Amino acid sequence: MSYLASRRHTSGCIWVEFSKSSTQTVSAGDIITFDATTKRSSGSDSVSVNSSTGVITLSSSKRYWVQASIAVERSSNNNYEVFWRTGAGTTNLTNSDGCFSVVARRQTAATGGQPYVTSSHVASIMVDYPTDTYRLYVDTMPANSTVLTLTNLFIMELED
Repeated sequence: MSYLASRRHTSGCIWVEFSKSSTQTVSAGDIITFDATTKRSSGSDSVSVNSSTGVITLSSSKRYWVQASIAVERSSNNNYEVFWRTGAGTTNLTNSDGCFSVVARRQTAATGGQPYVTSSHVASIMVDYPTDTYRLYVDTMPANSTVLTLTNLFIMELED
């Protein structure tokens, strides 16, 4: 019996984290921002964030898995949704773009009763050799809700 030999491929990996040093009040149409000064990295990386615009810049010569762990205190029990967009884009990115959004839906009496309550969700994006910048867009959110300091942005940067 023989087995197909495979070539082992390894990549250099750097972990990057950005956190929030203070809460952020958000409503539908806002961008979630991260503080550039809170950056922690396991090595020399090619990642940056703009603290005022929320734009995340990645190197076009690397591959990435970006995860935003979003902790929200909603001002009411209504739904909320957070999507990835390109830095200048006005359209939500979808699964076919390598993006997975945060969606928290409220249960109604017809679907079982009590509101579905969560304090954290994860939005992910996987991209090889990005040609765009990215940001987290608040698509649906009860007005004057709060993004908590428990919110973090985790980035895995891979080299070939």
